[in-house]
Amino acid sequence: MNKSTFSLFFRCSILLLSLLFASCRAAAKNDSTAAEAAAAYKPDMARLRLHYEALKNHGYAEADTAILIDGYDNKLFLVHSGSTGMNIIRSYDISVSKYGYGAARGSNQTPGGVHMIAGKYGKGQPLGMSFYDRRPTGEIAGIFTDTTDIEEDPVTSRILWLKGLEEQNRTSYWRFIYIHGTHEEGLIGTPQSKGCIRMRNADIIELFDRVREGSYVNIIEPDTLRSGEEL
Repeated sequence: MNKSTFSLFFRCSILLLSLLFASCRAAAKNDSTAAEAAAAYKPDMARLRLHYEALKNHGYAEADTAILIDGYDNKLFLVHSGSTGMNIIRSYDISVSKYGYGAARGSNQTPGGVHMIAGKYGKGQPLGMSFYDRRPTGEIAGIFTDTTDIEEDPVTSRILWLKGLEEQNRTSYWRFIYIHGTHEEGLIGTPQSKGCIRMRNADIIELFDRVREGSYVNIIEPDTLRSGEEL
């Protein structure tokens, strides 16, 4: 290698290292920003309490745990009644439908309103197990933690099958509206599903173990009642 060739190689190497360092710094900054945003997030307790109270119109007993799905913030809250009223036990990021909210058959929309967990499927299956008709296929899905978005939409890890308890969502059970795991974990927090509620796989496994068949679920649509409004 002559002197001019070596000099060119050296300059290119320095440039590549500089670009790599800048990329790493940008990624670290984005991760830090995301972490700061998550730490700063505060749920709208007034809105959640409003829709928690609505469960009582359908026979909900305060001693039981319940699920509130907040379409405003793409969050799922596991809640129960305590000495100071509604308490949040755990919160999870979720994805609802990319087609919006509704209950019509074939709409691929997420139905709003009060539901009940009609069935639980997948107990004891490994993280990432794919299901077809609520039966394990034996295939472990590859989990994407980046923004990969593909047409394939496997149901993974666990399934909570929802049954609508209101006239507006009577179709939920026969539309196979589930809370379930997804292989597209990097898209959680944005509307991505075809009607169901998607969760990260470790999260749905944890939630599965914390609720029972018959537990109540209220899906709060973004265009429904806001804090301070009357039921």
